[in-house]
Amino acid sequence: MKAAVAGSTGFIGNILLNFLKDDESFEKVAVLSRKPLQLSGKFDVLVGDLSQQKLSEVDVAFCALGTTIATAGSKDAFYHVDHDLVMDFARNAKAAGAKTFVFISSVGANPKTSNFYLKVKGETEKDLEAIGFDSLIILRPSMLMGERKEFRFGELIGKGVMTLVNPLMVGSMSKYKGIQGATVAKAMVRLGKESLTGVHILEGNALHAFS
Repeated sequence: MKAAVAGSTGFIGNILLNFLKDDESFEKVAVLSRKPLQLSGKFDVLVGDLSQQKLSEVDVAFCALGTTIATAGSKDAFYHVDHDLVMDFARNAKAAGAKTFVFISSVGANPKTSNFYLKVKGETEKDLEAIGFDSLIILRPSMLMGERKEFRFGELIGKGVMTLVNPLMVGSMSKYKGIQGATVAKAMVRLGKESLTGVHILEGNALHAFS
């Protein structure tokens, strides 16, 4: 199989690349990046503006693009990354023949909510459905756990809280459990190979099952 990845330098993206490197099901992986990356020969790094990069011969596309309003600097900048660039990548992958698109969204995503972050995630999900992939896999994790390259004090506190309350989140509350980044990346790879048809949304225990 041939794959394409966007968001490779982020928390999940880094883990995803490591899984793809060791997975023999993927013979070639195109990696879209704004900066050069030192990767093995299995990866073809396409450097430049993501919206301008063109792919060829893609079976499955993995999208780990995402930022925060604080990091992006404004709501408009956040929307550009979490919606516009995701859609650019999706259309690019579709034109290159991708049948499967795997996207990391967020628990609570809803295009009708008043929460800006979750509204953008919900709008992006809805717009991805309209592209018409044979298989659209949407993962909705809660707080991502694990070691990040960059330090985020708020997340450090949040992870500490999640460690304490995770065991208490059962039933309908399971979707709010903090989840290891490696679990999410593992789910992306496994689901990307299963040739599922239609739209599939995973959250809560369905996502934790890949740990």
